[in-house]
Amino acid sequence: MVKSMKLIISMMVISMMLFAVGCGGDDDSASDSSSSSSSTTSAASSSSSSASAAPSGGSGGGEVKIAVSRLHPGIGTPQFCTAGCAENLYLASVQETLFRPEFGDNMGTKPEAGVLATGWRLADDVSYLEFDLKKGVPFHGDWGEMTADDVVFSFNNANAATNPESVHGQAGDFAPLIANLEKVDDYTVRMNYANYDSRGIRHRFSTFWQTAGIVSKKAFDDLGADGMRDVLAGTGPYEVESWVDSDKAVTHKVEGHHRVDASVETVVWQQVAEASTRRAMLETGEAVIVLPALKDWKELESKGFVRSTGTGNVIQRNIGLTGNYWESNRYYDDKVLERECHDKAWVGCPGDATSMENARLVRQALAHSIDREGLVDSVMDGFGGPIYQAYSPSTENPNFKQGDYTDCDTPGCDIGGWVIPYDVDYAKSLMAEAGYADGFAMENVWTGPPGAPTELMTAIAGGWKATLGVDVTLNNAVYSTYRPGLVARSTSEPFVGCGDDSNYAFPWDWARGFVMSSWSDGGYGVGMEVPFAAENYAKVAKSTDKEERISLNNSFADEAYRQALCVGIVLEPVTVMYNPDVVASWEPLPNANGNLNGINNVESIVLK
Repeated sequence: MVKSMKLIISMMVISMMLFAVGCGGDDDSASDSSSSSSSTTSAASSSSSSASAAPSGGSGGGEVKIAVSRLHPGIGTPQFCTAGCAENLYLASVQETLFRPEFGDNMGTKPEAGVLATGWRLADDVSYLEFDLKKGVPFHGDWGEMTADDVVFSFNNANAATNPESVHGQAGDFAPLIANLEKVDDYTVRMNYANYDSRGIRHRFSTFWQTAGIVSKKAFDDLGADGMRDVLAGTGPYEVESWVDSDKAVTHKVEGHHRVDASVETVVWQQVAEASTRRAMLETGEAVIVLPALKDWKELESKGFVRSTGTGNVIQRNIGLTGNYWESNRYYDDKVLERECHDKAWVGCPGDATSMENARLVRQALAHSIDREGLVDSVMDGFGGPIYQAYSPSTENPNFKQGDYTDCDTPGCDIGGWVIPYDVDYAKSLMAEAGYADGFAMENVWTGPPGAPTELMTAIAGGWKATLGVDVTLNNAVYSTYRPGLVARSTSEPFVGCGDDSNYAFPWDWARGFVMSSWSDGGYGVGMEVPFAAENYAKVAKSTDKEERISLNNSFADEAYRQALCVGIVLEPVTVMYNPDVVASWEPLPNANGNLNGINNVESIVLK
């Protein structure tokens, strides 16, 4: 499987080179994160005339239809823009962010390119960042020029620390990090840190991860919070004709855009939940770009369709063994946390050493009874590779500790390497030692609608039942029904996933532990709050020394392996496919969030 991952990485590099010279021939499980009631929204501006559906030449014009697994609602007011909303709007190039990655810079070795910002400065005492803004950038419609007032409003209205009523997708993530934004002058903004975060520009202020799209404060002042809901007027190279949640969005190019002259006149984003239907749309020409099921990759490639791996995103598929709420106080302000200790085999109750150790042994047994190589060959059709623990670099990363894991019962003890062997006999001995020789029930493991997570967990559940007596039932409901328990810190039902930090595209010196700890209290978490994760996030986020950050993360990974709270399964490359008879070239930018299936930079698409 090491060779398999090397092949995937090599293909990513080749793919990006092909895009640069012009191309020839999971369901939205890459973190598709929420749902909302259906709504129809139109931009408060005159829409462009509809273009012909027939593709035109590279000189411009034409229409591109993109079939995605989930289209989130378009909501103009930041505080109402729920999970997935902002990402959809800026990845669709309707709204813009302060920065974005450079094309091909998947490893993050280059500075981020300015979009609405032209530069930034970090205070010597890391208490604030200042952003210089681009002048003369107009909003769509009649909402005027983008200035510091709009940037300050866009973040402060979204941030739960400055607007407690906000349900913005990043409201709870902003709050522990960003105290507020303030205007210095018309084209300078200061962002005051609540807690410095060394992940910097790429993480919270670019399209690479999750940030705020910049919107018009004038729209809010004129229309109010409720009236602004339907105003999707950003500064991007495409403006909205219509946007219907869970259905379709139609966007048209903005003439004379401040940054880029888009080649394609009209981009249509169509939600198509079933991968088989998306494939059919690609094959019949109804859609130009789609996310196919992994099992369809080889056959579609044999028919001449091209896989785009330009975003560099590879999902770490993990099992989050939830219910382990071990912190009594929120790390950064000592707020008292009231959490229930759930009576589950994999849940340890703090203060009860026997409970904690027995639960740890159960989690280790589960981790040692997953045939990862077999899953890669069967469910993944040979693509991707194994991953042994969520908060870990890939096996290709030079920081990965080669060698088999050796269990020990004390924090800081020598665990050897980070490869967890498939060893059913050893797993059975751990179950017996923990008092579960006959197994136990594990109910309602959330996988989401049919796709790779469901297939993986079905196979794992069969193995656990046959070898350990663990009787697993699956929950295939939409994510919006499962997420509230994660936010409320009430769930003890495991899920396939383990949060934002478990992302292959994140550099290994980035801080880990935020969503696994009380740092994320008040927002999205992963069904656990553990002290070693909270401490690691605090240390790494505040460190300005890259080597120190890597060393801290290595120690964090050792303890994460020992505790086995987020058990790794496989790495799954995120790949969309397109028709090379229609698309001449396209430069998708590095991206680590799965909204719109990672499809972005549509203004760079050139048709044949």
